[in-house]
Amino acid sequence: MSNSGLIVRSSERFEKTLPARVRVGMMHFESVQFAKGVADADRWIEVGVVDFAEGGVGFVSNIFFARGLSLEMRIDDLQGAEGESLLVCNLKIQRVQMADRRPTYLIGCSFSDVDKVTRSQINSMITRFLGEANTSSDEESNHT
Repeated sequence: MSNSGLIVRSSERFEKTLPARVRVGMMHFESVQFAKGVADADRWIEVGVVDFAEGGVGFVSNIFFARGLSLEMRIDDLQGAEGESLLVCNLKIQRVQMADRRPTYLIGCSFSDVDKVTRSQINSMITRFLGEANTSSDEESNHT
């Protein structure tokens, strides 16, 4: 049997644009250093989530991250409200692709070290996205 090269996803992907922050995970914390000014004092770097699924997340960054690198990610309240983060998770970079001629990278990650709290946060985000999708579908059908 030959491999067709077709990528089959095990879960639905939601194309979303969300602000997030990442930093190098504890496994690689000492071995990966960024130039001054790239990250904040706590080593967080601003990125933009572009897709989200039960198994992982994709984001864009103007900073290069190597494949296999462990990361921590935080997605804060989408309304900009102060409080707890919507998602705090560990990731492993699976794919890095240059998005255009500028140094912009599309980075695909899988969730790693998922505990009960993280699973609950992931499920809550998916439930929110499904609710948004249903609301959009209802609004579109009311306008036709």
